[in-house]
Amino acid sequence: MERRVHQSASMSRLLALAASASVALLTVVCSACAAEPASSSNDSDDDGVAATTSSALSTADAVSRAELWAAAKLHYCQAPNHGRDYDSACSTYCNRTSNPAWDPYRSDCSGLVSWAWGLPAPGRVTGQFAPFQTDITHAIPASQLRAGDAVNNSDHIMLFKQWIVPNTKALFIEEPGCSSAMPYAHETTSDVTINGDSIHVAENGMTFTAIRYGALTTAPTDHPATGKLDGAACDTLEGWAQDSDAPAKMLDVILDFDAADGKPGAIPVHVSASTKRPTLCATIGAACDHGFTMAMPLGARDGKAHPIFAYATDDSGKSTALLTGAPKTLTCAPPAFPMDATQGVKRHITSAKVLGAWKVDAFVDVAREDANAVAAYAKTADLPTSPVAVQADDGSPEVWVIDGSLKRHVVDPASLAAWHLTVAKQPAAKVAALAEGPAWPKDRFAFQAVGQPDVYVLDVALPSGAGGDPAIGAPGGTGNGNGAGAPGDGTNGDASPSASDGGCAVSTTSSSTPRTGGAAWIAIGLAALFVSRRRVSRAGTSSRPR
Repeated sequence: MERRVHQSASMSRLLALAASASVALLTVVCSACAAEPASSSNDSDDDGVAATTSSALSTADAVSRAELWAAAKLHYCQAPNHGRDYDSACSTYCNRTSNPAWDPYRSDCSGLVSWAWGLPAPGRVTGQFAPFQTDITHAIPASQLRAGDAVNNSDHIMLFKQWIVPNTKALFIEEPGCSSAMPYAHETTSDVTINGDSIHVAENGMTFTAIRYGALTTAPTDHPATGKLDGAACDTLEGWAQDSDAPAKMLDVILDFDAADGKPGAIPVHVSASTKRPTLCATIGAACDHGFTMAMPLGARDGKAHPIFAYATDDSGKSTALLTGAPKTLTCAPPAFPMDATQGVKRHITSAKVLGAWKVDAFVDVAREDANAVAAYAKTADLPTSPVAVQADDGSPEVWVIDGSLKRHVVDPASLAAWHLTVAKQPAAKVAALAEGPAWPKDRFAFQAVGQPDVYVLDVALPSGAGGDPAIGAPGGTGNGNGAGAPGDGTNGDASPSASDGGCAVSTTSSSTPRTGGAAWIAIGLAALFVSRRRVSRAGTSSRPR
């Protein structure tokens, strides 16, 4: 069925009635694209620029808007969301992923193109685009197709995204129909054959006319990233960030403490906006995985007021935008010690180099505590100059931290991740020869007295004279009897550890992959390590994007 140019309002209504009566005869591929659905009216006199929801859309914008539907896998409907759908191949009512921006549009093939081009909802139909109607679109040579153009026939229309091979293979975005194997918006690649303004798409066997919407600009757009710092408490900071130029891309968020980005005194902390938050679906559409969450840096929990500025980098990584809701100012009390002075001791981190070796960030990871409270803890052996975590090469599942002449059990993968430990194989005889000390602390707690430079780690009391640099070193190294082990080449042992009901174990296929007690612990360990190592990072001001 083909809908012709409107001659008058009366003729339009007659055509709409005819389309409704004939809906059962329409092709399965994209019938509402070819004829006006009975559930909507589209008799507005749109004239191109004036009819668009935005006269400033670019070709890149059109592709980005269509990508949102593809990312959401927005289900095909011949009606706006929750409206009556008269396509017999579809459900009686359209119930799809909700978004206030696109809910008024049909999510059929021509609705997708209408949305991408910013045309009024519920969208035009195929017969209202070139070559049938040329008020806002016109046919072009198929060889000139560029991002944001479309290919159209009386039954189906697809948005053109890019050439894979010029004039030979192309990438399209389409809504194919309820009877399709993929009845939702998606990208599709196909070999094509072109002849003048005609393009044959091998993937669906259809021949189309290449068309262009003249109101789209070709100037590149660079919209600033948007987002919100929507949660700020003394335990957690959270929010979201997205760039409409690349709606599926995960962005870097910069949280600046004490001053605006780039200003003297600013302390930047970087976090990836890549966490899935279902509540974002209604806010920013399909891209729900643009949330960020991080613990309040311990250095900002000192009883003083700290303004917090939050910025999102754009998709190019070259510019930043202040997030809605920022800055916020918080005054947070220091965290409580995990153990009191009758149970715990303090171990000195002797230099900035040792701090770095243990991956302790002076602002993010070090609590500022009352000087009297710090003084109450007995001081014992200094923390080793670098961590050495090992596993015997005989298949034993346990992971140990070597602390002087002692081996100390790492109780679970979460502890391994909290301490940022990398595990290496050691000869079983060397590991067995070490005396076993108390378990390694499950959680890392670094602290210093307010106004004093010394940084400590909280530990349990050790046997007299114990603790310090390890008696055995990295794989391939040997202890010197004084606790200093020479670095090895990492080639010791190739045995595969067996499962265990307790402790922390690693697979020899990756020395940083913890597992314990079977498959469930493997998954937990992987997740904990991944989150710990990528979620929060610090960067100097010289490398921050502007």
